Amino acid sequence: MFIHIFCQADKPLRSREIAHFIEEGAYFESPPRLTVTPSSSQAGDTPWTELKIEYQARKRPVLLHREDNAKEFAEDKQEAIEELQHAALAKKHAALISRLEDTRQLIVFEIDSKGATEDCWEMVDNLEGWIAREWKGLIYVAGEGFYDADLKPLCKLAG
Repeated sequence: MFIHIFCQADKPLRSREIAHFIEEGAYFESPPRLTVTPSSSQAGDTPWTELKIEYQARKRPVLLHREDNAKEFAEDKQEAIEELQHAALAKKHAALISRLEDTRQLIVFEIDSKGATEDCWEMVDNLEGWIAREWKGLIYVAGEGFYDADLKPLCKLAG
């Protein structure tokens, strides 16, 4: 499952901020192992493109992908807009399209929707809400809908 957060804020999301958020939340019995790519961004001050959260042995890790080059996430943005258009919701939700068009960076969560533990889902929900609040994000789940920082539906795409 992929969860997209289209962020309007220009400030970069640092890997150390995510690590701190997860540590402070104490979601797991033992702290998860975080691997940042590129590895030079381990210090948290250089741009990262992928962050792997290994929270439990034999469970698929949660992956976060980050893109701040508009050309690189143009396809994701267009897909979200087209889904609104296909559902005949574009006019009704013009403000969502405007927010999508103003995206400065994209964060994508990749999660095993069937195998993730309850603790993992709690971390993911809280982390996506925090990112959406702090980086002026719009949460999008393909085929499902758009959500605000409190994970409240702004537009449902599926019945």
